[in-house]
Parts: sequence; structure tokens; C-alpha cells
Amino acid sequence: MILSKLFITLSVFANIFSGNKEIEINHDYLDSHINLSIKHFESEKEEYEKLNTFNGETVDEIATKLNRYLNSTLKGKGEFITRYSIEVGMDPYLATGVMLQETGCYWTCSYLTRVCNNVGGNKGKPGCNGGSYRRFNSIEDGIKFAINKLNSYYKKGLTTAEQIGPKYASDPKWAVRVNRYINKLKK
Repeated sequence: MILSKLFITLSVFANIFSGNKEIEINHDYLDSHINLSIKHFESEKEEYEKLNTFNGETVDEIATKLNRYLNSTLKGKGEFITRYSIEVGMDPYLATGVMLQETGCYWTCSYLTRVCNNVGGNKGKPGCNGGSYRRFNSIEDGIKFAINKLNSYYKKGLTTAEQIGPKYASDPKWAVRVNRYINKLKK
């Protein structure tokens, strides 16, 4: 269909500018450029889908699901979490499930999240109010840090809450709780 539209357009163009004189069209040249354009379009489409889908779901579909359960300080951050998770190659449901477990933002976010933008219970400097837990300048910085920390496990092949849990949390029921959130988020 694209090719037939292109040939019609070329014919009209040729008639307008040639004064209805017959002109010779190099079809091999056109074919090669059309093929290059199609390959470029397919490449851009692949890149777009890579950045805007996860396991067949669009960013908007995932963000809508996440936003149903993100409250308090994380309210409305579903798209940000989804896009950043996909950008770094991580499951946005797992990232959000961990954040919900660590922050309590399914209801009202923890003090650490509300005051220090810390969504992962991360320790470090600068300290939050002089404590050992890290403070972030914005909630987006805190989200990125939490996702990057989780992604460090993800890149090592630890891609489930059960696999990450023993390395990430001391609570033996952590994975069960994270999976409960993941199951709610996916509905």
C-alpha cells in the first residue's frame, strides 16, 4: 500500500514538473531508497516499542494499573516508575511491588518516604534528619535510586521477589508480601 501511494505521488509529481513530457524513472534507485525507508521505519518502530511496552502491555496500561495502588507521596507516579523501569530493563511490577512493601504507600507513605523521598529504605549519605537512612532531593531521585538498586540484582539474573529477597531484606516473608502487591498491581 505504501509503495502504490509512493508511485502515484511520483507520477503526479512527474506530470506537474515535466509539463506532461515523458521522463525516465530509475526504479532500482527508488526501490533501494524505499527499502531503506522501510528498514528505518521498522527500526524506529522496534525502538519505540522497546521503550513503550513491557511484556505486551503499553506504558499507559501499566501506569494505570500501578496508579490504582500508589497513594500518598507516590500518587500518580505510575508512568514515571514504568518508564524508568523499562528504560533500565526491569519489571515495573516488581519495582512497584517492592516500593509498596518498603514504603507503605499502598495506604499512607512512611515518614522516610514523605520527608526524605526514600522509597527503598536505603541507607547512606546524605542522611535524612541526621539518621542513617538516605535523603533524596526529589521523589523521582528516590524512585530512580530504588529501581537502580533492584536492577543491580535483576542484571545478575535475580528477577523475582523470591530470588531478590534474601539479598535485599532480612524479613523471611518479604517475597510473599512483595508478590501480594505484584498480583494486585497486575489485575
